[in-house]
Amino acid sequence: MHTHSQPIGARLEFSNIRQTFSDTVSIEANKLVIEPGSLTVLLGRSGCGKTTLLNFAAGLVFPDQGQVRYDNQILQSPAPSTALIFQTHNLFPWMTAIENVAFPLRNQGMKKTAAFTHARHYLEQVGLTAFAQHKPAQLSGGMRQRVALARTIAMQPRLLLLDEPFSALDMQTRRMMQRYLLRIWQDSAATILMITHDLHEALMLADRIALMASSPNGHIAQILDIGLERPRNPEDPLFRTIQQQLDRFLEHETLQAEHAPAPELTDSQSKYTRK
Repeated sequence: MHTHSQPIGARLEFSNIRQTFSDTVSIEANKLVIEPGSLTVLLGRSGCGKTTLLNFAAGLVFPDQGQVRYDNQILQSPAPSTALIFQTHNLFPWMTAIENVAFPLRNQGMKKTAAFTHARHYLEQVGLTAFAQHKPAQLSGGMRQRVALARTIAMQPRLLLLDEPFSALDMQTRRMMQRYLLRIWQDSAATILMITHDLHEALMLADRIALMASSPNGHIAQILDIGLERPRNPEDPLFRTIQQQLDRFLEHETLQAEHAPAPELTDSQSKYTRK
């Protein structure tokens, strides 16, 4: 049920980004293009600048140097048709699930009956039809994140920014949420930029993975196109090979950050670090 036309995903471009904190450059992003309708994951250890890049993408903060372009226009205020999902669900505790999903639609001027019809559809998308009248306190953590996802998708954003949205969930719930996200993304035309620390999650979801390194400054070390068909099989030899390469990259990053002598990367791994 799509009574209003589906938007086309936004195009996002980071050009010559440079951000300085306390006299030290903390992040650089010379050229990163997020194509319309793609699902890109930012992967890297804590402190390498992933959330800063996400905030630039949202137009919540602006870099000291360089530009972020949204559909080829320089971003100078919060990005239009952009939605963010964080680790916390941010639901209104006094509203039921369906009221939470309908709220932003009503806020945009949609009539109550239409808003609730849409809200019911999006709750169905995340398997929560039976819990429409439950308030957040009556739902599990995974269910609350599913309501938050339904509320966000109901707005039909052109750009969806996700900051580790499933990190607080147990493994089984997390895998289920990944499947819901993939299905919703494939049904919509939204562009997704997502942060995760979870290698498995990145490989299950991403079209592309932007590996971020933190030394000497936060920067994009390598962009990998993940040419695995969906649904992806973690037992696939290619899946496991890429996972091992990513694991070595992150281990190398961690050792560098801890000032331990990091093992030299082999030629096959060196492509994951900035020359």
